[in-house]
Amino acid sequence: MKHLGRSSALALGIALVAAAPAAAKDQKVDIRFTAVAGDQPVACGTPIEGLGTTAQPAQLQDLRFFVSEVKLITRAGKAVPVKLGANSTYRVTRGGIGVTLIDLENGTGSCAVDGTPGMNAVVRGTAPAGRYVGARWTVGVPFALNHTDAPATPAPLNSAAMAWSWQGGRKFTKIELTDPGGAAGTWKAKTFFVHLGSAGCTGNPATGQTVSCTAPNRPAIRLKKFNPAKQQVAVDVKAMVAGSDVTVNGGNAPGCMSAPTDPECAGVFAAFGLKGTQTVFKAIGR
Repeated sequence: MKHLGRSSALALGIALVAAAPAAAKDQKVDIRFTAVAGDQPVACGTPIEGLGTTAQPAQLQDLRFFVSEVKLITRAGKAVPVKLGANSTYRVTRGGIGVTLIDLENGTGSCAVDGTPGMNAVVRGTAPAGRYVGARWTVGVPFALNHTDAPATPAPLNSAAMAWSWQGGRKFTKIELTDPGGAAGTWKAKTFFVHLGSAGCTGNPATGQTVSCTAPNRPAIRLKKFNPAKQQVAVDVKAMVAGSDVTVNGGNAPGCMSAPTDPECAGVFAAFGLKGTQTVFKAIGR
């Protein structure tokens, strides 16, 4: 009877192992970004037509932004986090928080002012195998990683071009449009800056004080219909400045540097969805 009991227990154990579900496999995820103005591609040194409320021609001077909290959406509406790949020049994971720097300028032509040769157009990582129909992410650096000493942090958080101050954190976007005529051009303000970032920040992290910001300014983006295997995300600079006159400075810094009282920020904030539905990001074919 003891022998039979041991055999039965062994058989039961084998059956349970056989019946256990296999571990879910991960699949590679690449979410690609590209710059457009309406339906036209945008690149350094290539004229951009019809921008802003006065339909001005322009040149791209810079186009970089941070992406974090990336999730894919299932058909049932579940948001599944994307685990970023190994740390690199353009992505980092710290404390379980992943951040990618999208860099769509190459430092040539009109982007030579502050640009770099390197580019990165992709958020790369893995997610549980499955069928996904949408995506969502945050434009910006999460609070826990934002208010840190930039030179002391790993890439891409140490980017000098994306740094503001220890208290204020990083620029979440560094998108800049400039007068195609240069110094002899017709724009009264020669460059329209779109530098989104947290505003109204108090507290000095260098002395151990807690930082708080009245305006976090982290746009939450959601594409309800997006297939990362067949589509890419277009960053539409034309939609971004549709409500702004890019040639003039109505007050504060030229363009929008996230000051709550900056008149140029109203249209930019609206385009990024900080107030209402965002229009800057859209899914297009690869």
